[in-house]
Amino acid sequence: MGFIPDEIIEAVRLRSNIIEVVSRYVQLKKTGKNYTGICPFHRERTPSFTVTPEKQIFYCFGCGAGGDVFQFLMLKNNLNFYEAVSFLAEQAGITIPAGTNPVQKEMDREREGLRRINSLAKDYFRYTLQHHDDADLARQYLAGRELTPEVLDLFQVGFALAGWEHLLGFLGKQGFRPEEMAKAGLVVKKLSGGYYDRFRSRIILPIWDATGRVIGFGGRVLDDSQPKYMNTPETPFFSKGRNLYGLHLARAAVREKGCIVVMEGYMDVITAHLHGVTNAVASLGTALTEEQGRLLMNYSKNVVIAYDADAAGVAATIRSLDLLQELGCQVSVLSIPDGKDPDDYLRKHGYQAWERLIDTAPSLIEYKLRQSTAARGVKTVSDKLEIINQVLPNISGLKSEVEKEEGLKAIARELNLSWETVAGEFKRFKTNTGKKWRNPDDIVKSKHTIVNKEEKMDARSKAESVLLRLVLENPDLGKTIVDKMGQAPFKNKSYQKLYEHCMKVAKGPLYQPVEIFKDLDDDERGLLSFLLTQGIPGEDPVQIMNLYVESINRCLRQERRENLLKEINKVEKTGNNWLYNGLLHELMILKRIDEAERDGDQGRIDQLLQEYRQLESNNWKYPREGIDGK
Repeated sequence: MGFIPDEIIEAVRLRSNIIEVVSRYVQLKKTGKNYTGICPFHRERTPSFTVTPEKQIFYCFGCGAGGDVFQFLMLKNNLNFYEAVSFLAEQAGITIPAGTNPVQKEMDREREGLRRINSLAKDYFRYTLQHHDDADLARQYLAGRELTPEVLDLFQVGFALAGWEHLLGFLGKQGFRPEEMAKAGLVVKKLSGGYYDRFRSRIILPIWDATGRVIGFGGRVLDDSQPKYMNTPETPFFSKGRNLYGLHLARAAVREKGCIVVMEGYMDVITAHLHGVTNAVASLGTALTEEQGRLLMNYSKNVVIAYDADAAGVAATIRSLDLLQELGCQVSVLSIPDGKDPDDYLRKHGYQAWERLIDTAPSLIEYKLRQSTAARGVKTVSDKLEIINQVLPNISGLKSEVEKEEGLKAIARELNLSWETVAGEFKRFKTNTGKKWRNPDDIVKSKHTIVNKEEKMDARSKAESVLLRLVLENPDLGKTIVDKMGQAPFKNKSYQKLYEHCMKVAKGPLYQPVEIFKDLDDDERGLLSFLLTQGIPGEDPVQIMNLYVESINRCLRQERRENLLKEINKVEKTGNNWLYNGLLHELMILKRIDEAERDGDQGRIDQLLQEYRQLESNNWKYPREGIDGK
């Protein structure tokens, strides 16, 4: 069995839709944002097998099997990890290194050559823009758009000269054959023989994958000639529908801001970064694809669409909204005044005005309502019914009852109808579709299994499960938990192991919980899948974390009180008054903390906790089982 580099494993995972893979073996039914079916790993009549596309995992609430797309194939087809990854890699068109296999070595050599060609071409275009006399018009054009040298360097913008063989000649001197350049999409073969440069007289914008490797190029003309933009064609590296421009630069800002802004074009994203909007990406076209939607979900489910406000941009926005909601995104739409595009608006109004637009961006429902009423007008009852029927499917797809109610209120406001009327139409819609609409966050459960699991969990175990769920979602919280609870915050050994793997994986640039699976055994994969299916009880992760850390600390204090009573009884018989008084003093503080908590006296609690921490810092000579967790 060969070794597979981590970056290839993640590339295969990103290109392998778990719904598509599982559907080859299990008949799945969509239930909210999840899919359910009869488990393929044990006999059952009621579906307890769930696939969560948002996290690219599966879990059976009946038998406890769970994991990622690789684990599913391993269990279903009796494969090892290497075989499962190789199977999916072949379907995705991704090459896996295969040791001394001469065919594989030749394929690897070819792919490495393509990487080097793209990198050299990027450097050549940049040098041309910065130093060649014939690039003066391009430099003037970019300066006219107020693009600074710093932002041009950040996006490594270049220029392709007007001639037919400039890049062809440069790469040829580096030892590359025209056939290799053609495979990279940089030159075109003539019908009469020979080759010529694909990009000529264009601003060149390198396109990167999520890991920061150049996979293709976009070229923009300096005048009004057509086509305005030209992209690298489909290559072994580049697929326009599977990548997002600027994602490698936006990742950190997306995590910080909690949302990702999707724009239409390269220049929109470059201008956004110039003005401090660093969580922006572009869809490399007008309409998002499902692959791009899944790629967005890897970084944030809160998506703001900021396409151009012209007719084409509006049409692209409408097409993208339903796709993103179907994938599980929380979608809002930026309404840019006066029909401007993001580039124009940011250059004229700047960052603060942009942030105000983001804060007031209408939801998917509100946007579709406004577009429908503006496009057709609302003159008759028939007009209102038509508009209602256009947005009710989106209402049904919302994840919570609160969101559904707010959506129905928006319809009532926009169409000047009563709440009762709109709610009645929604009820009829659900009846007519013949579906049982329910909260999309609900997951089909095998009742006896889940109830039994929950009954066996004490207060500390429940608190630990919530804390681990928080860390899996946001590993940055793990550092805070360690500060509050020590290097081994989880008493449950399986939880502690998952926590350690999570913190290890989170050191990489593209953390996702699904990456942890490769380091676990089958039982641990099942536990991780179960945890990832559980909701987080609240909206503020830091507040939730603090509540559950304190819950665990209360459990520790309770354990310590019980141990103290036993120790006091033993010490009393020995006549060691110093040790007896110390133990009794600690017990009294713990009892006072308990009383203050029952009274809800937070000031008293804080004072006593400070006193207790001071006591803990003293070097007592007696064992401290409850505090040290021994």
